[in-house]
Amino acid sequence: MLDANTTFLTQSTKIDAIIAGGGPAGLAAAETLARAGCAVTVLEKNHEIGSPIRTSGGSFIDELDALGIPAYLHHPISRVRFLSPNNGAVYDYQNPKLCVMDVRGVFQFLAGRATEAGAQIRLGMAVDSPLIEDGIVTGVKIKNETIRAQLVVDATGYRSVLLKQAGLDPGIRRFGVGAEYDLYAPHCDQREVILLVGSELAPSGYAWVFPWGRHRVRVGVGIIHPDSNGKPDDYLERLVSGLDRYGVNLQGAQPIEHHAGLIPSECFAPKFAGDGILGVGDAAGHASSLLGEGIRWAIEAGRLAGEIGARAIQLADTSRKTLEEFERTWIQLHGKDLRLAHKINERISGWDDRKWDQRLDMLKLLTPDQFVEALKTNLTGKWLLRFLTRNPRALAEAAGIL
Repeated sequence: MLDANTTFLTQSTKIDAIIAGGGPAGLAAAETLARAGCAVTVLEKNHEIGSPIRTSGGSFIDELDALGIPAYLHHPISRVRFLSPNNGAVYDYQNPKLCVMDVRGVFQFLAGRATEAGAQIRLGMAVDSPLIEDGIVTGVKIKNETIRAQLVVDATGYRSVLLKQAGLDPGIRRFGVGAEYDLYAPHCDQREVILLVGSELAPSGYAWVFPWGRHRVRVGVGIIHPDSNGKPDDYLERLVSGLDRYGVNLQGAQPIEHHAGLIPSECFAPKFAGDGILGVGDAAGHASSLLGEGIRWAIEAGRLAGEIGARAIQLADTSRKTLEEFERTWIQLHGKDLRLAHKINERISGWDDRKWDQRLDMLKLLTPDQFVEALKTNLTGKWLLRFLTRNPRALAEAAGIL
C-alpha cells in the first residue's frame, strides 16, 4: 500500500527552479519553466492539488479560453442579477460570457499540464523558509531538508511565506475573508448568478449564488477585513436560510462542502522580484480587488514569471536586476486597471444600503457586455470612456466613486 508520503517521481539531481505552492500561479509558472527546459520542482503543503477549495470560481469564458482552460471545466452563465437592499440590475446573455469554474478540476488540469511539461510535484511538503546566502535566495528549507535552486518562486498564497523572510514583504494588510457552502441543490436555477450587497448580508463586501453545473451551487459571503469585523460564516447561515426572498429555490438542497479562504484586497506588491526569488499570485497581490477575482490573474502571472525566470536561468543570472523585468511587464500590462480596481474597492466597501441603492441606478445604464467588461477589471478600456462620454449621469456618478 502507498502511504501519504509516497513520492512517484524522484527528486532531480539538479534543480533549476523551486515553486513553493501548487495553486494556479505556482503550477502555471512550473509548466512554463519546464517547457523552457528547466528542471522544476513544485512543493505543495497539502496532500491534494486543488484542496481545500478557497475560492468561488467565478470567471469569464473568453479569458479562460485564451488561457487554454477546456470548456468542460467551467459552467456557462446566461443571466446575472446584481441586487442591493431595495434595487437591482439584471443582465441577460444569449451567448454566455461569464462562467463558474470547477475549481478543483482546473487546479488539477494545470497540475497535469505542468507534469506533462516535465515538472516534478511533491505533495505534503510545506516550505519553512528560504535559504539565503549573502543576501541572495539560493533555495528553500523544508522539514529537515535543504533544496538548492537558481530560482525560487513564492506561490504560497496570501501568507507570502518566502517573500516576507527574504525582505520583500508585500505589505498586504487588507483581505477579503470569505465562507461558502457548496450545495447539491436540485431545484436551483443553473443559468443565473446572483450578486448581493448590503449590510444585512455582507457589510463591506458582497454575497453570491454561483451555480457550477450538475445541480451544484456555491452560496457564499465575502467581507473585507479590517473594513468590517464581521464573520462571514455568521452571515452565510442567514443568507442560505433567506434566499427564497430573492427567487432562489433551495428546496431539498444539502451541503456537500464548506469552503473558507482569504484573498488580498490590496493592489499588487510594490516589489515582487528579488535576488533569486519571484512572488506570484496572491503572494504578491496579483488579483483584482474589485470583486476578489484571482485565478485567471494568477495563471497569467505564473506564466509571465515562468517566461522571465527561464530566461534568467538560461543566462545564469537570477539577480533582481534581471528578474525585475517581471515587475515592469506586469505593471505595463495591468497596473492601471488593478490600481483603479483597488481604489474603487476601497471606496465601495464603505457604502451603506442607501448608497448601494443609488449606485445600482448607474449600473443599470450598462449594457450586458459593458457590465462584463467592468467585472473583468477592464477599467481603462475605450469602452468605458465612450460609455461615460455618452452618459453624463454616469460620468457624475463615477466622479463620486473615484
